[in-house]
Amino acid sequence: MVTQSMKLFRVHGIDIYLHPSWWLIFILLSYSLSSSFFPQNYPNQAPLMYWFMALLSAILLFTSVLLHELMHSLVARAHGINVESIMLFFFGGVASLPKEDMEPRTEIAMAASGPLFSLLLAGAVYLIHLQAIPLFFKAVTSYIWQLNLILAIFNMVPGYPLDGGRVFRALLMLYYKDLKKATRIASGFGKFFGGVLLFFGFFAILVGTIQGLWFILIGAFIWFIAKSSYENVVLKDVLAKIPLSTVTDQKYISLSPHDSMGKVIDLYKKTDYGTFIVEKQKRLLGIVDIKKSPALSPALWNTIVVLDIMIPADKLQVPSQGTAYDALKLMEEQHMGMLPVVVKGKIKGVVHRRRIEHVLALEMKYGAR
Repeated sequence: MVTQSMKLFRVHGIDIYLHPSWWLIFILLSYSLSSSFFPQNYPNQAPLMYWFMALLSAILLFTSVLLHELMHSLVARAHGINVESIMLFFFGGVASLPKEDMEPRTEIAMAASGPLFSLLLAGAVYLIHLQAIPLFFKAVTSYIWQLNLILAIFNMVPGYPLDGGRVFRALLMLYYKDLKKATRIASGFGKFFGGVLLFFGFFAILVGTIQGLWFILIGAFIWFIAKSSYENVVLKDVLAKIPLSTVTDQKYISLSPHDSMGKVIDLYKKTDYGTFIVEKQKRLLGIVDIKKSPALSPALWNTIVVLDIMIPADKLQVPSQGTAYDALKLMEEQHMGMLPVVVKGKIKGVVHRRRIEHVLALEMKYGAR
């Protein structure tokens, strides 16, 4: 979830990450506000003034989205659900939830808290707007209270992954008692809503309205998240039924801590595996990952040893029991293509991402492993 993203800070034990796409939207929004919105609504001001209005408004909008997402996470924690991180896009965020199959009433409380907070924030900023005297603050607060109101109303649409869609899914869960079916229906509404926004966005651009670009960006974001959310539920539904032992290979290539980088390169050329186990008497010492190793000239390959470049065992999370889904989740969290399976301190085998994907494909297509 956090690959190539910037960690901003930590709030109440929740890591806040910024997705790279945020910067593009920030620039586009600031330009749009400074060149169009504020000059049209507050004419005869200096260009620099419009840019200050735009930058502050964009930052405050982002802050509003952050507070909206934090409200979700804090309510989730109040219900015993541990949220470890939030990935922030400009128009919303995605919380790292340990499970999707939460109690419907918990999901309703968590989902409803966001729009409710945005409504309250819109009301508070509106009161400030009424008291604002300098034009600069009056313009900015006008924009922010209206955007928070729109954010609240927009999120009430019953299409997953919007907050209204999460409430809708929870209600479907209460009725069907089936997470996969509930997610399929709710995400279907989400994809439909995203498609509608895309249609109007492209239509607006065809008739010469550049504002259609925002509909396209938001519609594409909703459609993609709705699609991937259902796929993740299906993936868990399949893999959570497959024991870890089914995808564990007992034969594997290992390295000693004193093997050279040259040997690692040779093994990579021969096997096409980019991750290797470093062990001593079946005890895990660490992992060497070609993609995470420093770039070295061939002249150093025989002088640098595995001990110098490996990821130590104490910095890894490795599976010992559970399911194929548990193993895949650990790999995704640590961005690994392979992990050892360790039982009572000793390596029992390895599990490869490609092996899990192979089993998943067979299970979904033929119902066979």
